[in-house]
Amino acid sequence: MLKSKILCTAILILVPLLGISQDIKVDMQNILIRNVTVIDQTKSTEDLVVSILIKNRKLELVTRDKVDMKEADITFDARAGYILGQLQVGSEAGFIILDQDPRTNADIMLDTKSYAVFAVSRGEVELNKLTRIDLDPEEQISGWKSYAPPAVALPLSYQNKRKWNVFRTKPITGVFGGAIILDNTRWFSQDSNNEDQVGDLDEFDGGSVRGFRAGLGGTFNFKKPWTYLFSFGTKAFERGFGQEDNVDEFILYDYRVSIPIGKATLSLGKTKETISISRLSAMIYEPGQQERASVADGLLPARNIGVVVNNTIARERMTWSAGVFNNWIEEGRSISDNPTIFTGRITGLPFISEDESNLLHLGISGRYSNAASGIRYQTKTEIFNGPVSVDTEQIDAESSFHYGLEMVWRKGPFILMGEYIQSNVNSATFNDPSFKGYYVVVSYVLTGEMRGYNKRSATFDRVGVAKGVNSGGWGELDVYSRWSSIDLTDNGIDGGEMNTFSVGLNWSPVPAIQVNVNYRYSTLDRFEQQGFNHGLVTRLVFILE
Repeated sequence: MLKSKILCTAILILVPLLGISQDIKVDMQNILIRNVTVIDQTKSTEDLVVSILIKNRKLELVTRDKVDMKEADITFDARAGYILGQLQVGSEAGFIILDQDPRTNADIMLDTKSYAVFAVSRGEVELNKLTRIDLDPEEQISGWKSYAPPAVALPLSYQNKRKWNVFRTKPITGVFGGAIILDNTRWFSQDSNNEDQVGDLDEFDGGSVRGFRAGLGGTFNFKKPWTYLFSFGTKAFERGFGQEDNVDEFILYDYRVSIPIGKATLSLGKTKETISISRLSAMIYEPGQQERASVADGLLPARNIGVVVNNTIARERMTWSAGVFNNWIEEGRSISDNPTIFTGRITGLPFISEDESNLLHLGISGRYSNAASGIRYQTKTEIFNGPVSVDTEQIDAESSFHYGLEMVWRKGPFILMGEYIQSNVNSATFNDPSFKGYYVVVSYVLTGEMRGYNKRSATFDRVGVAKGVNSGGWGELDVYSRWSSIDLTDNGIDGGEMNTFSVGLNWSPVPAIQVNVNYRYSTLDRFEQQGFNHGLVTRLVFILE
């Protein structure tokens, strides 16, 4: 143990004299700070990297030994930052942590406001720019750098080796995960026009299994680890097992390997195309919604077989990605008879606060297809247990080009998110029609958690649960609302125009369970008449993580 006689530097600097403005107020009583560098003033030994524990405003412990995260309410990583102040165990904490060594540059001491990352005075935290640790780094499986977030394994799942579904060997590491989604659908009503358009919705009432998925993902532990993901599921729940028609009861959703090439990542196999933040995100990662917006489902595919290259630039303030796809293997056609697709996406963070709690995400993407087997766009009324509402039918086309615009503003627990997607079809038969749509979603986490942002894939993570009901808390609770629109009518193609308003509530009592309810009201303009319907879906999700 490193006892109280050790001093951090020759001078005790009091925080109020530094002119540092407060950045993040930490109200926790017990704080653990890891990876703090203590400067050796005598130069007789090397600098020490220690952990510091503050309890009830007083310095409880300074040690080179490992301190269990359970000792504190919150844990931060100082990233080897340099501490100035006196480490007197038992006294009120008072010190500052700088992100650079003050011995190498006098300007650091003259401008502590620019270089300070943490400061505490008389036991009260006055400045905090440190990264919070939610999982012990020594218990992590490192190196997960695939382009898209894992489809079934949640972010913390593949980092914890103590659980039964995680394994670690010298050549390979991995985690087995899965999810089952149970829905109960209640269609409230529809007018006669809508019944003519889509049929009687009463037959879709009742409980159903929305989906089941399982998967295995992890790393091949080369010097630069490769990552892999294999996920599967079934759609037999949609029609029932044992039916005579040919229903695939087993489906491979993902099978890919991602290889680091310099600073970029090369992904091979079945994966998501590099277009649309909604399509790239797992469904349970999206801000609250049970289903994707109709425009994302109607104009864009879920997955494809191909090659993806992606990387970050500008100190992870921007990302770029590109892909080439041809699903001839699963479609059973030759490469020339199956559409070849080229995609690309560029994103940027024009604004991000120092603590990264406030950011603006912008993105643009494109998708070209040679339309070798024709084109067809269709989607449901944003309620899974329901009929197809808009449908172009098969279009004889020479090619198509999609472009998409995306914007997300996140400030703490608040998110404002929107996308616009348009497909321009090159078809002499139908005089080059265009189909388009957009959505806008607003979400707010009532319990205060903040949805994480993945700088590698430029997507948002699922909201974590800060304090579950098993720990005396309320779990995670958020409300959300969305307006979406899709227009599949143009140049003699009456695919329909649909607008949908939805509002919902999501509750996660613990990370492994999610309960939500979502009301939707839709209008449909098709077959020269306009109709409406509305309904409610209650969902229960069990997640193995």
